[in-house]
Amino acid sequence: MDHNFFKRKRKSEVKYAEACSSSTAGPGNVNSDNIEKNIDSNLQTSTSFEPHFKKKKVSARRYNEDYLKYGFIKCEKPFENDRPQCVICNNILANESLKPSKLKRHLETQHSELIDKPLEYFQRKKKDVKLSTQFLGGSTSISEKALLSSYLVAYRVAKEKMAHTAAEKIILPACLDMVRTIFDDKSADKLKTISSDNIVSLRICTIAEHLETMLLARLQSGIDFAIQLDESSDVGSCPTLLVYVRYAWQDDFMEDFLCCLNIASHLSGLDIFTELEKCIVGQYKLNWKNCKGITSDGAASLTGKHSRVIKKLLEVTNNGAVWNHCFIHREALASREIPQNLMEVLKNAVKVVNFIKGSTLNNQLLETFCSEIGTNHTHLLYHTKVRWLSHGKILSRVYELRNEIHIFLIEKKSHLASIFEDDTWVMKLAYLTDIFGILNELSLKLQRKNSDIFQHVERIQGFRKTLLLWQARLKSNCPSYYMFPRFLQHIEENIISENILKEIKLEILLHLTSLSQTFNHFFPEEKFETLRENCWVKDPFAFRNPESVIELNLVPEEESELLQLSSSYTLKSDYETLSLSAFWIKVKEDFPLLSRKSVPLLLPFTTTSLCELGFSVLTQLKAKERNGLNGAADMRVALSSCVPDWNELMNRQAHPSH
Repeated sequence: MDHNFFKRKRKSEVKYAEACSSSTAGPGNVNSDNIEKNIDSNLQTSTSFEPHFKKKKVSARRYNEDYLKYGFIKCEKPFENDRPQCVICNNILANESLKPSKLKRHLETQHSELIDKPLEYFQRKKKDVKLSTQFLGGSTSISEKALLSSYLVAYRVAKEKMAHTAAEKIILPACLDMVRTIFDDKSADKLKTISSDNIVSLRICTIAEHLETMLLARLQSGIDFAIQLDESSDVGSCPTLLVYVRYAWQDDFMEDFLCCLNIASHLSGLDIFTELEKCIVGQYKLNWKNCKGITSDGAASLTGKHSRVIKKLLEVTNNGAVWNHCFIHREALASREIPQNLMEVLKNAVKVVNFIKGSTLNNQLLETFCSEIGTNHTHLLYHTKVRWLSHGKILSRVYELRNEIHIFLIEKKSHLASIFEDDTWVMKLAYLTDIFGILNELSLKLQRKNSDIFQHVERIQGFRKTLLLWQARLKSNCPSYYMFPRFLQHIEENIISENILKEIKLEILLHLTSLSQTFNHFFPEEKFETLRENCWVKDPFAFRNPESVIELNLVPEEESELLQLSSSYTLKSDYETLSLSAFWIKVKEDFPLLSRKSVPLLLPFTTTSLCELGFSVLTQLKAKERNGLNGAADMRVALSSCVPDWNELMNRQAHPSH
């Protein structure tokens, strides 16, 4: 500490001691011993003096109900007051994160697909979230806590598509280590009864049965629903039929896994329909008359002239349902039409990939070579016909690594090296890379969640018009290739003769014309006639004038409702924030005629992407190591949109009698 500080302190102590002595001894000589004693005692206390820095008081942030629009509620767990909890992933953030900017950043980074969700969506999630802490209060016994914990562990195992042994071999030992480290051995011993392989399997089956009961209770109430179905084979080559269902629940559409049927490979279409009928009507007690939409991928096993599964389904609904051919599947079929010369380019590119990927040594050598020269990519991708994005991805990778592949093939003395020396072939490869990249973008747009049929039709019609525009560009006296960036870059960077460029332009024009024809075939205009007649469903506020409403061919009561609806500024605000389906469900009380007409139009699925997701989960569950697993319960828990009611499950017996 500063020496001058002590010096000043000592002088003040001396003055203080003198004053004290004079007051006690009176006017006269001051007792020197008392003075020294007082000084020493005061100095002794002064040397222990430490400067005090005033700490800044940090106040805890308070939760605001407005934070729900970012997907956060106030955590109700013990000792977690005023901490935000995400209703989607259940993560609990620090109190410092109670800022709109930080909560919004969590939503944008962790749940980007939910950014445009309205407040009503998060309110529904808030109601559905059942925090486990409400069952772990002080009055709950240890056995009840263990029972709930075993359910939660099993639920997490099924959601993550893990093997049942993971709970006993990974989760439980890890929990024991953490509890033993943080708390003590006695606390850790309480966890040993939570989970084993058999208990996890039992819990998953119980949860699956519970979720199925919840779903059927909703569907059996008489509400309308739509289904999508698709057939594929698992790793054991066992044919499997997946069915998903969509229905109106609370304030929006809900999509959920309905059933998974194992069917024999020799079954006819009538037999497949019979098995589906036994499940939907016999077991689930649903009424086909409530089915308003059926969507499949158009495969011959379901729609072929010898199968007629879809035809039988439409018959049992009394033709009250509409059949939709999956938009993604149609787009993939339309994209397959390629002129012969361009098809040869694609085949050669596939041969190159197979030559390199078919040999482990070749694959490793190419990756090493690409790593040494610092390319953005180091390996090629396989081509698979059944995968929608395969063409664009393999062509893009081959084109980006064309120079490295050329050098590698020369070193391997492969005859395939010569095709990379042909500028015409490379130019065609550049064009195919561009066009299939564009088709991939269209496919991804069709796979977006929460898209309605109007949006799908708009994307298809927009692409068809774009194809016509490109054809007109190429037919002009000064053709433009701005729409194909790799092809244009290759032309600008290399000297290309006019004859070669003219020849390739004709092949590109032929391909674009072929694409236009196939898209018109798979997406005929007459199929969209119903949507054009009901265009008011897409934007009811575009019809504010009586003259425009009369042209819609609505009955007088519907015309009156539409005029009243389009005049409401409050509902227009709801229309701009809610999804189209949620909007029409919300107005069903005030405008019942329009709502009853709009909801069935939006209810049917437009794609079978959920079935494709289900098959991916089935493949993950029934790996080669456990291909004998009956994955029905695991699939139910992994794919269900319903949230388990833990209160009801807790009331069940931990170990049912056999």
